[in-house]
Amino acid sequence: MATAQEEEKSAAEAQYCADTFNGAIASAALSAAWEIGLLDELAVKRQVDIAEFARDREAHPETIRALLVALSARRIVSLDPLRTTAFTDMGFEPAFSTKGFFYWLTRGCGELLTTLPTKVANEDRQGHYARRDARAISVACRNIARTFFDPPFRDLVRDLDIGTVADLGCGSGDRIVMLADMRPEISAIGIDVAEGAISVSRDAVAEAGLGNRITLVQDDVLSLTPRPEYQDVDLVTCFLMGHDFWPRENAVRTLRSLRETFPNIKNLVLGDTCRSTDVNGPEHPMFTLGFETVHSVMGQYLPTLDEWSSTIEEGGWRIADRRMIDLPAFSFIYRLTPA
Repeated sequence: MATAQEEEKSAAEAQYCADTFNGAIASAALSAAWEIGLLDELAVKRQVDIAEFARDREAHPETIRALLVALSARRIVSLDPLRTTAFTDMGFEPAFSTKGFFYWLTRGCGELLTTLPTKVANEDRQGHYARRDARAISVACRNIARTFFDPPFRDLVRDLDIGTVADLGCGSGDRIVMLADMRPEISAIGIDVAEGAISVSRDAVAEAGLGNRITLVQDDVLSLTPRPEYQDVDLVTCFLMGHDFWPRENAVRTLRSLRETFPNIKNLVLGDTCRSTDVNGPEHPMFTLGFETVHSVMGQYLPTLDEWSSTIEEGGWRIADRRMIDLPAFSFIYRLTPA
Protein backbone atom coordinates (compact mmCIF):
# COMPACT_ATOMS: atom_id res chain seq x y z
CA MET A 1 0.00 0.00 0.00
CA ALA A 2 1.42 3.37 -1.05
CA THR A 3 2.23 5.89 1.62
CA ALA A 4 0.81 9.42 1.53
CA GLN A 5 4.22 10.71 0.51
CA GLU A 6 4.43 8.23 -2.38
CA GLU A 7 0.94 9.12 -3.55
CA GLU A 8 1.79 12.82 -3.47
CA LYS A 9 4.97 12.17 -5.48
CA SER A 10 3.04 10.10 -8.04
CA ALA A 11 0.39 12.80 -8.39
CA ALA A 12 3.07 15.46 -8.88
CA GLU A 13 4.77 13.37 -11.57
CA ALA A 14 1.47 12.82 -13.37
CA GLN A 15 0.68 16.54 -13.27
CA TYR A 16 4.18 17.38 -14.54
CA CYS A 17 3.64 15.19 -17.60
CA ALA A 18 0.14 16.59 -18.08
CA ASP A 19 1.47 20.16 -17.96
CA THR A 20 4.11 19.33 -20.58
CA PHE A 21 1.54 17.72 -22.88
CA ASN A 22 -1.08 20.42 -22.34
CA GLY A 23 1.50 23.13 -22.95
CA ALA A 24 2.15 21.74 -26.43
CA ILE A 25 -1.59 21.83 -27.23
CA ALA A 26 -1.91 25.33 -25.79
CA SER A 27 0.99 26.53 -27.96
CA ALA A 28 -0.80 25.40 -31.11
CA ALA A 29 -4.09 26.83 -29.84
CA LEU A 30 -2.46 30.18 -29.13
CA SER A 31 -1.14 30.40 -32.69
CA ALA A 32 -4.53 29.48 -34.14
CA ALA A 33 -6.34 31.93 -31.86
CA TRP A 34 -4.09 34.75 -33.04
CA GLU A 35 -4.45 33.90 -36.73
CA ILE A 36 -8.26 33.84 -36.63
CA GLY A 37 -8.51 37.08 -34.64
CA LEU A 38 -9.62 35.49 -31.38
CA LEU A 39 -6.68 36.82 -29.36
CA ASP A 40 -7.21 40.36 -30.65
CA GLU A 41 -10.90 40.14 -29.78
CA LEU A 42 -9.99 39.12 -26.23
CA ALA A 43 -7.36 41.86 -26.00
CA VAL A 44 -9.97 44.51 -26.81
CA LYS A 45 -13.10 43.18 -25.09
CA ARG A 46 -11.52 41.00 -22.36
CA GLN A 47 -14.19 38.38 -23.03
CA VAL A 48 -15.66 36.50 -25.99
CA ASP A 49 -19.04 34.90 -26.51
CA ILE A 50 -18.11 31.69 -28.35
CA ALA A 51 -21.31 31.30 -30.37
CA GLU A 52 -21.29 34.97 -31.39
CA PHE A 53 -17.62 34.92 -32.42
CA ALA A 54 -18.11 31.72 -34.43
CA ARG A 55 -21.17 33.17 -36.17
CA ASP A 56 -19.43 36.44 -37.04
CA ARG A 57 -16.39 34.60 -38.44
CA GLU A 58 -18.37 31.79 -40.07
CA ALA A 59 -16.31 29.42 -37.94
CA HIS A 60 -16.97 26.07 -36.29
CA PRO A 61 -18.05 26.85 -32.69
CA GLU A 62 -16.80 23.58 -31.23
CA THR A 63 -13.34 24.18 -32.64
CA ILE A 64 -13.34 27.71 -31.20
CA ARG A 65 -14.38 26.26 -27.86
CA ALA A 66 -11.65 23.61 -28.05
CA LEU A 67 -9.00 26.31 -28.65
CA LEU A 68 -10.22 28.23 -25.62
CA VAL A 69 -10.30 25.13 -23.42
CA ALA A 70 -6.68 24.45 -24.42
CA LEU A 71 -5.75 28.03 -23.53
CA SER A 72 -7.52 27.69 -20.19
CA ALA A 73 -5.15 24.84 -19.32
CA ARG A 74 -2.40 27.44 -19.10
CA ARG A 75 -4.55 30.14 -17.44
CA ILE A 76 -4.44 32.28 -20.59
CA VAL A 77 -8.23 32.38 -20.51
CA SER A 78 -10.95 31.08 -18.22
CA LEU A 79 -14.41 29.87 -19.18
CA ASP A 80 -17.80 30.11 -17.51
CA PRO A 81 -19.24 26.82 -16.15
CA LEU A 82 -21.26 26.20 -19.33
CA ARG A 83 -18.26 26.99 -21.56
CA THR A 84 -20.17 29.59 -23.56
CA THR A 85 -17.98 32.60 -22.74
CA ALA A 86 -14.22 33.00 -22.36
CA PHE A 87 -12.50 35.66 -20.26
CA THR A 88 -8.89 36.78 -20.15
CA ASP A 89 -7.00 35.21 -17.25
CA MET A 90 -3.72 35.82 -15.45
CA GLY A 91 -1.63 34.44 -18.31
CA PHE A 92 -3.26 36.41 -21.11
CA GLU A 93 -1.04 39.51 -21.16
CA PRO A 94 2.32 37.68 -21.26
CA ALA A 95 0.94 35.21 -23.82
CA PHE A 96 -0.41 38.03 -25.98
CA SER A 97 2.88 39.92 -25.92
CA THR A 98 4.86 36.80 -26.91
CA LYS A 99 2.34 35.36 -29.41
CA GLY A 100 4.81 35.81 -32.28
CA PHE A 101 7.14 33.24 -30.73
CA PHE A 102 4.35 30.67 -30.54
CA TYR A 103 3.34 31.39 -34.13
CA TRP A 104 6.96 31.01 -35.25
CA LEU A 105 7.14 27.67 -33.46
CA THR A 106 3.86 25.99 -34.35
CA ARG A 107 2.88 27.64 -37.65
CA GLY A 108 6.24 28.57 -39.12
CA CYS A 109 8.16 25.48 -37.96
CA GLY A 110 5.23 23.11 -37.45
CA GLU A 111 6.04 20.70 -40.27
CA LEU A 112 9.68 20.49 -39.27
CA LEU A 113 8.84 19.74 -35.64
CA THR A 114 6.10 17.19 -36.28
CA THR A 115 8.42 15.25 -38.60
CA LEU A 116 11.46 15.30 -36.30
CA PRO A 117 11.89 11.49 -36.36
CA THR A 118 12.65 11.71 -40.10
CA LYS A 119 15.35 14.34 -39.57
CA VAL A 120 17.71 12.19 -37.50
CA ALA A 121 19.18 9.63 -39.90
CA ASN A 122 21.74 11.11 -42.28
CA GLU A 123 20.22 9.23 -45.22
CA ASP A 124 16.98 11.19 -44.70
CA ARG A 125 18.73 14.56 -44.52
CA GLN A 126 18.88 15.14 -48.25
CA GLY A 127 17.55 17.97 -50.40
CA HIS A 128 14.85 20.16 -48.85
CA TYR A 129 14.32 17.92 -45.86
CA ALA A 130 13.68 20.75 -43.35
CA ARG A 131 10.74 22.70 -44.67
CA ARG A 132 9.34 25.76 -42.93
CA ASP A 133 6.49 28.12 -43.84
CA ALA A 134 8.26 31.28 -45.06
CA ARG A 135 5.11 33.39 -44.96
CA ALA A 136 4.29 32.35 -41.39
CA ILE A 137 7.90 32.94 -40.33
CA SER A 138 7.66 36.47 -41.79
CA VAL A 139 4.44 37.20 -39.92
CA ALA A 140 5.88 35.84 -36.67
CA CYS A 141 9.13 37.77 -37.00
CA ARG A 142 7.19 40.94 -37.78
CA ASN A 143 5.38 40.66 -34.47
CA ILE A 144 8.55 39.74 -32.56
CA ALA A 145 10.45 42.66 -34.11
CA ARG A 146 7.66 45.16 -33.46
CA THR A 147 7.46 44.20 -29.82
CA PHE A 148 11.07 43.59 -28.83
CA PHE A 149 13.46 44.94 -31.49
CA ASP A 150 11.82 47.99 -33.05
CA PRO A 151 11.74 50.32 -30.00
CA PRO A 152 15.54 50.17 -29.45
CA PHE A 153 16.10 50.13 -33.22
CA ARG A 154 14.17 53.40 -33.69
CA ASP A 155 16.23 54.94 -30.93
CA LEU A 156 19.43 53.75 -32.57
CA VAL A 157 18.75 55.23 -36.03
CA ARG A 158 16.74 58.31 -35.07
CA ASP A 159 19.62 60.76 -35.59
CA LEU A 160 21.41 59.01 -38.48
CA ASP A 161 21.82 60.78 -41.81
CA ILE A 162 19.94 58.46 -44.21
CA GLY A 163 19.21 58.77 -47.91
CA THR A 164 18.42 55.21 -48.99
CA VAL A 165 18.08 52.15 -46.78
CA ALA A 166 18.22 48.50 -47.83
CA ASP A 167 16.74 45.87 -45.52
CA LEU A 168 18.31 42.42 -45.94
CA GLY A 169 15.85 39.58 -45.40
CA CYS A 170 13.01 42.10 -45.33
CA GLY A 171 10.45 39.40 -44.51
CA SER A 172 7.14 41.13 -43.88
CA GLY A 173 8.43 44.53 -45.06
CA ASP A 174 7.51 45.97 -41.70
CA ARG A 175 10.88 47.56 -41.03
CA ILE A 176 11.20 49.42 -44.31
CA VAL A 177 7.60 50.61 -44.02
CA MET A 178 8.33 51.82 -40.49
CA LEU A 179 11.51 53.62 -41.59
CA ALA A 180 9.80 55.22 -44.59
CA ASP A 181 6.99 56.40 -42.35
CA MET A 182 9.42 57.58 -39.67
CA ARG A 183 11.68 59.41 -42.14
CA PRO A 184 9.65 60.85 -45.07
CA GLU A 185 12.81 61.97 -46.87
CA ILE A 186 14.27 58.49 -47.43
CA SER A 187 13.70 55.76 -50.02
CA ALA A 188 13.98 52.07 -49.22
CA ILE A 189 14.72 48.68 -50.76
CA GLY A 190 13.47 45.41 -49.31
CA ILE A 191 15.52 42.33 -50.23
CA ASP A 192 14.47 38.73 -49.58
CA VAL A 193 15.06 35.40 -51.30
CA ALA A 194 11.68 33.89 -50.38
CA GLU A 195 8.71 34.58 -52.63
CA GLY A 196 6.40 34.11 -49.62
CA ALA A 197 8.20 36.90 -47.76
CA ILE A 198 8.19 39.18 -50.81
CA SER A 199 4.44 38.59 -51.10
CA VAL A 200 3.88 39.67 -47.49
CA SER A 201 6.12 42.73 -48.05
CA ARG A 202 4.28 43.65 -51.24
CA ASP A 203 0.97 43.67 -49.37
CA ALA A 204 2.42 45.78 -46.55
CA VAL A 205 3.92 48.37 -48.92
CA ALA A 206 0.67 48.64 -50.88
CA GLU A 207 -1.40 49.00 -47.73
CA ALA A 208 0.89 51.80 -46.52
CA GLY A 209 0.69 53.57 -49.89
CA LEU A 210 4.50 53.67 -50.17
CA GLY A 211 5.00 52.01 -53.54
CA ASN A 212 6.64 55.15 -54.91
CA ARG A 213 9.34 55.11 -52.22
CA ILE A 214 9.91 51.39 -51.56
CA THR A 215 11.32 48.87 -54.03
CA LEU A 216 11.22 45.12 -53.43
CA VAL A 217 13.92 42.85 -54.83
CA GLN A 218 13.94 39.05 -54.72
CA ASP A 219 17.62 38.33 -54.22
CA ASP A 220 19.77 36.01 -52.12
CA VAL A 221 21.33 37.99 -49.28
CA LEU A 222 24.11 35.40 -49.00
CA SER A 223 25.27 35.96 -52.58
CA LEU A 224 24.44 39.59 -53.35
CA THR A 225 26.23 41.33 -56.19
CA PRO A 226 26.19 45.05 -57.07
CA ARG A 227 23.09 46.38 -58.85
CA PRO A 228 22.25 49.89 -60.01
CA GLU A 229 19.52 50.17 -57.35
CA TYR A 230 22.07 49.36 -54.62
CA GLN A 231 24.44 52.16 -55.66
CA ASP A 232 23.01 54.92 -53.44
CA VAL A 233 22.26 52.84 -50.33
CA ASP A 234 23.91 54.38 -47.28
CA LEU A 235 22.17 52.38 -44.54
CA VAL A 236 21.78 48.59 -44.58
CA THR A 237 19.68 46.83 -41.96
CA CYS A 238 19.58 43.11 -41.26
CA PHE A 239 17.41 41.61 -38.53
CA LEU A 240 16.85 38.06 -37.33
CA MET A 241 18.79 36.45 -40.17
CA GLY A 242 22.43 37.29 -39.48
CA HIS A 243 22.95 33.74 -38.20
CA ASP A 244 22.28 32.59 -41.76
CA PHE A 245 25.65 34.15 -42.68
CA TRP A 246 27.47 31.46 -40.71
CA PRO A 247 29.71 29.37 -40.42
CA ARG A 248 32.38 31.89 -39.54
CA GLU A 249 34.30 32.01 -42.82
CA ASN A 250 31.04 32.62 -44.66
CA ALA A 251 30.05 35.34 -42.22
CA VAL A 252 33.36 37.13 -42.69
CA ARG A 253 33.04 36.89 -46.45
CA THR A 254 29.44 38.15 -46.40
CA LEU A 255 30.27 41.10 -44.14
CA ARG A 256 33.16 42.08 -46.42
CA SER A 257 31.08 41.70 -49.58
CA LEU A 258 28.41 44.07 -48.29
CA ARG A 259 30.83 46.96 -48.71
CA GLU A 260 31.25 46.01 -52.37
CA THR A 261 27.54 45.44 -52.99
CA PHE A 262 26.64 48.76 -51.36
CA PRO A 263 29.62 51.01 -52.22
CA ASN A 264 28.20 54.07 -50.41
CA ILE A 265 27.25 52.33 -47.19
CA LYS A 266 27.86 54.34 -44.02
CA ASN A 267 26.06 52.21 -41.44
CA LEU A 268 25.09 48.57 -41.11
CA VAL A 269 22.52 47.86 -38.38
CA LEU A 270 22.58 44.19 -37.44
CA GLY A 271 20.09 42.66 -35.03
CA ASP A 272 20.01 38.98 -34.19
CA THR A 273 19.63 36.27 -31.57
CA CYS A 274 22.72 34.31 -30.54
CA ARG A 275 23.34 30.83 -29.23
CA SER A 276 22.87 30.62 -25.48
CA THR A 277 25.80 30.16 -23.14
CA ASP A 278 25.89 28.68 -19.62
CA VAL A 279 22.23 27.56 -19.75
CA ASN A 280 21.06 24.16 -18.53
CA GLY A 281 17.89 22.38 -19.66
CA PRO A 282 15.36 23.61 -17.11
CA GLU A 283 16.78 27.14 -17.24
CA HIS A 284 16.14 27.87 -20.92
CA PRO A 285 14.32 31.18 -21.28
CA MET A 286 11.41 31.87 -23.61
CA PHE A 287 12.13 31.03 -27.29
CA THR A 288 15.75 29.93 -26.80
CA LEU A 289 15.11 26.19 -26.77
CA GLY A 290 12.87 26.30 -29.85
CA PHE A 291 15.23 28.59 -31.75
CA GLU A 292 18.26 26.42 -31.08
CA THR A 293 16.46 23.11 -31.67
CA VAL A 294 15.08 24.17 -35.05
CA HIS A 295 18.41 25.48 -36.28
CA SER A 296 20.25 22.39 -35.07
CA VAL A 297 17.85 20.21 -37.06
CA MET A 298 18.39 22.41 -40.13
CA GLY A 299 22.16 22.09 -39.72
CA GLN A 300 22.47 25.86 -39.23
CA TYR A 301 25.24 26.97 -36.91
CA LEU A 302 24.31 29.63 -34.36
CA PRO A 303 27.14 31.86 -33.15
CA THR A 304 27.54 33.18 -29.62
CA LEU A 305 27.74 36.88 -28.88
CA ASP A 306 31.53 36.65 -28.47
CA GLU A 307 31.86 34.91 -31.84
CA TRP A 308 29.86 37.68 -33.49
CA SER A 309 32.06 40.39 -32.01
CA SER A 310 35.32 38.93 -33.31
CA THR A 311 33.80 38.12 -36.72
CA ILE A 312 32.50 41.66 -37.16
CA GLU A 313 36.02 42.99 -36.70
CA GLU A 314 37.50 40.47 -39.12
CA GLY A 315 34.77 41.32 -41.62
CA GLY A 316 35.95 44.91 -41.79
CA TRP A 317 33.52 46.64 -39.44
CA ARG A 318 33.55 48.18 -36.00
CA ILE A 319 30.76 48.44 -33.44
CA ALA A 320 29.80 52.12 -33.19
CA ASP A 321 26.70 51.68 -31.01
CA ARG A 322 24.70 48.84 -29.52
CA ARG A 323 21.50 47.84 -27.74
CA MET A 324 21.11 44.54 -25.89
CA ILE A 325 17.72 42.78 -25.96
CA ASP A 326 16.30 40.87 -22.98
CA LEU A 327 13.71 38.90 -24.98
CA PRO A 328 14.60 36.96 -27.03
CA ALA A 329 17.45 36.24 -24.65
CA PHE A 330 21.01 36.52 -26.01
CA SER A 331 19.91 39.10 -28.60
CA PHE A 332 21.53 42.33 -29.76
CA ILE A 333 21.31 45.29 -32.13
CA TYR A 334 24.67 46.63 -33.33
CA ARG A 335 25.25 49.71 -35.43
CA LEU A 336 28.36 48.99 -37.44
CA THR A 337 30.51 51.37 -39.44
CA PRO A 338 33.27 50.50 -41.92
CA ALA A 339 36.55 49.96 -40.11
